[in-house]
Amino acid sequence: MSEQIIFHADDFGANTEISQNILDCFKEGALSGVSVLPNGGMLDACMELLSPLRREIRINIHLNLTEGPCVAEASKLPLLVDERGMFRLSFFKALLLSFSGKRKELKRQIRTEIRAQLLRMLPYVDTIRIDSHQHYHMIPLVLESILEEVRNLPQTREGKRWLAEKEGRRAEISFIRIPAETLLPFIKHPELYSSYRPINLVKNLVLNLLNIWNNRRLRSYRKRSAVFFGILLSGRMDLNRVSRLLPEFERIARKRNLPLEVLCHPGGASAKDSLMDTENQACAAFYLSSERRTEKEMLLGIRSRFHMEEPY
Repeated sequence: MSEQIIFHADDFGANTEISQNILDCFKEGALSGVSVLPNGGMLDACMELLSPLRREIRINIHLNLTEGPCVAEASKLPLLVDERGMFRLSFFKALLLSFSGKRKELKRQIRTEIRAQLLRMLPYVDTIRIDSHQHYHMIPLVLESILEEVRNLPQTREGKRWLAEKEGRRAEISFIRIPAETLLPFIKHPELYSSYRPINLVKNLVLNLLNIWNNRRLRSYRKRSAVFFGILLSGRMDLNRVSRLLPEFERIARKRNLPLEVLCHPGGASAKDSLMDTENQACAAFYLSSERRTEKEMLLGIRSRFHMEEPY
């Protein structure tokens, strides 16, 4: 099994409990990186937990337009947030709205929020690695907004040079997740067919279509990305299923001369009163689900099953 396998956990920063569950996996040698939600209400406390490990772990900016509070002023984002200042657009609603007559205003609001989230994360990162909550960055209008806002980031941070070797150099994205998951490994395992949820198949197909749509924008970032595994099996990422599929994905990654990113969500919560949006029932169900514990156990068991070396 290649060392170029990135076991990666999303949703760091949602709250301290979720973040600690994720760090437990890293401390056991079961994770390579985390994606940090810029809009988490406990962001400073969560990043304090991460601080001793910042030189050892990959940190992605997990741009978020779907859950919890906005970072920019809510009154400037009426298309994105409700009266409480909480994000309210599902992926498919955002996608449809991006092709409507409100496209221009939607883009203005998205850029405003993305800039606020990027600026909030600058004190915590040395390079810009991008992904997004529920893969919103694959919506063409959102991806376009991200690329434009990264180019417009300031070149200094806290009085020091940041991401700039000389005057005039713009900030650059060193990694961008491209969640275009190939179906071939899944097709080869008919014994797992009952594990694949129809909604995940729809997500897989939509993201693959958007990958093609975004080809021009993503072309220069493809060699800075990775083969992706984590859509169709989402919610069923237990040790047995992942162990069966992982060698197939690893072979594909080796053939493409790219690392393999395995997306996991081991950050579970025990109560909804500390979540980013306590009224969001769908998100509460996700974080409180036993599936989060299953994914944590998978991560803790996968290295020994394949005799992987540390670090990945």
